[in-house]
Amino acid sequence: MALSIKPKIIIMDEPTASLDPIVRSEFLELLQEEMEKENLTIFYSTHVTSDLEKCADYIVFIYKGKVILYGEKDEILEKHSIIKGKKELLDNETRKYLISIKANGFGFEGLTSNKKEAFEIFGNEVIYEKPTLEDIMLYYTRRN
Repeated sequence: MALSIKPKIIIMDEPTASLDPIVRSEFLELLQEEMEKENLTIFYSTHVTSDLEKCADYIVFIYKGKVILYGEKDEILEKHSIIKGKKELLDNETRKYLISIKANGFGFEGLTSNKKEAFEIFGNEVIYEKPTLEDIMLYYTRRN
């Protein structure tokens, strides 16, 4: 930001990749302050999804050159849910409501992009957990 006079857009590629946690946190705070103060748009490419949870308003998830998911961060987090339940609850019909599934001998864990619809299907027979952005991105890349 010191290299430019009042930019409207800044593009950053992995700006916190090699920073220790303290410096990374300070950098993100500074970035947030500048965004608010200067009404900046920042394109921020990263593999550190916790950084995005702290400072992003809008997410575009690109995987293998294709846009997989996009939208306001809070909406993405709000509409997705991790579902955990007994493997007997999985059949061809219920699988349709899950983006990706991890199953083992004890049960399954899957991601849905529609909590309300999933509740109508599974009811109280499963556990619902709030996912992180990292969880969501991992499930989308492991689609089955």
